Amino acid sequence: MFKRVLSITLAVGLAAGLMGCSGGKKAEPAATQAASTQAESAQEAAKAPETAKEAPGAEGEKKESEAQAAGNSGQAAPVKAPEGFPNKDITLVNPYEAGGTSDIPARIYADYISGIMDGAMMNVTDVTGSGGAVGAQQVMSSPGDGYTLLVAPAGYAMQYAKGSCEFTYEDFKPVSLFVTSYLGMAVNTSSGIKTYEDLVQAAKDRPGELKFGVATGGLPMFCVLAMEKQEGVDFNIVDIGGTTLKAPELLSNRIDVMIDSLAGLTSYVDSGDFTILGLYADDRFANYPDVPTFAELGYETNVMNQVFGIWAPKDTPDDVVEYLSSLFGAAAADEGVQKQLTDLTYSASYIPTAEYVTYLEKMYADFQEFAKGLN
Repeated sequence: MFKRVLSITLAVGLAAGLMGCSGGKKAEPAATQAASTQAESAQEAAKAPETAKEAPGAEGEKKESEAQAAGNSGQAAPVKAPEGFPNKDITLVNPYEAGGTSDIPARIYADYISGIMDGAMMNVTDVTGSGGAVGAQQVMSSPGDGYTLLVAPAGYAMQYAKGSCEFTYEDFKPVSLFVTSYLGMAVNTSSGIKTYEDLVQAAKDRPGELKFGVATGGLPMFCVLAMEKQEGVDFNIVDIGGTTLKAPELLSNRIDVMIDSLAGLTSYVDSGDFTILGLYADDRFANYPDVPTFAELGYETNVMNQVFGIWAPKDTPDDVVEYLSSLFGAAAADEGVQKQLTDLTYSASYIPTAEYVTYLEKMYADFQEFAKGLN
């Protein structure tokens, strides 16, 4: 049995191309179409809470979201801002498409933070291209003044482990972990595939034929490679680009199976169009109690969730980083923010700066081992 050695919650990202990041394994372009309606509705759902913008709770109070919050320390309020900071708006660069998995929680956090920060707003800007590398490059080359931040997934760590990405978190100043999503494997219900075992059998019956849609270089692609190794099957891996493009490809049967965020799957599952075969989580998700976890399916790994952090340019002052981190901590502890995230199948997952750096160190080491296991 294939052994996966990831011992922490992992994150997904599409780090390929620019800055030395490029895609992996076999990948064919698939005919894709923009899911504009889905993106618009997702962004609408991500609009700010209309609750009062008050600093939540007393010091030391701990709150967890209803969706299995991981690492949320429930910080009660932001620390005192450095003198003169901020004196203008802060830009939070999301390196993926609008309405995608990282864009939605980023906007929820940015709106809340804008309500508790004196004299400035936090605005999300989607800077797409090269699988997330264009946005990372923009932040890396920005002044280290605290006014430009990056939504950072661990797909960067994955590409680094594969030798196709030259930068690491050490080229930035990590601020905090802030949100968790979850991954699920799905098929079109019309395929007749009802279980993970059905999919394995279909892949064995039709070697190299079933089209597995991925964004090359992201965690879902590693999951496919792991499945191929463990089950002794071979898929036709098709590069279908960003998050909002996956569902239309599966809905139109241009691909046979995909792995996507649970947030991106729920509407299609609830409508009966998609069937989830398994969820990358420790425990079954309350809204889908009949869907098994991949731990139950024989994968020796902890939760393989999508986790997103915040990175700043490397020369950002420590006191500015501490203040920014505390803003994300305050947002993560707010019940209104937690409810918005829970309703969209995310969870607030705040880890402050020092602990986050330790987390990243282990994550990079784990990905190195993970990549070795797939060679």
